[in-house]
Amino acid sequence: MRFNKFTLAAQNAAFAHERDLRDKAQIKYDGIQEGIHEGIQVGIKEGIQLNQLQNAQAMLKDHVPDELILKYIGIRSDQLNSLKAQIASSLIQESINTCSF
Repeated sequence: MRFNKFTLAAQNAAFAHERDLRDKAQIKYDGIQEGIHEGIQVGIKEGIQLNQLQNAQAMLKDHVPDELILKYIGIRSDQLNSLKAQIASSLIQESINTCSF
């Protein structure tokens, strides 16, 4: 009889341990899935923002008025001013590189 109680207690402990490991694995899996989902959302958002800035940069190079760029691309005016500064800087650098003294 003692042997059966010990065996039953050991089985219960083993089952409890297995259930605990399964629960921990499920929590880890759920966390990984949530992280993947959040990472995808961040990536999509960054991709959209990069596309907006590239479109605005192309429009600036084509001399589209600032008001239209802000209206249709949906970027902030400080982002537009930053793009203008980057374009000006690259044009200055290009002219310096092409000049021979």
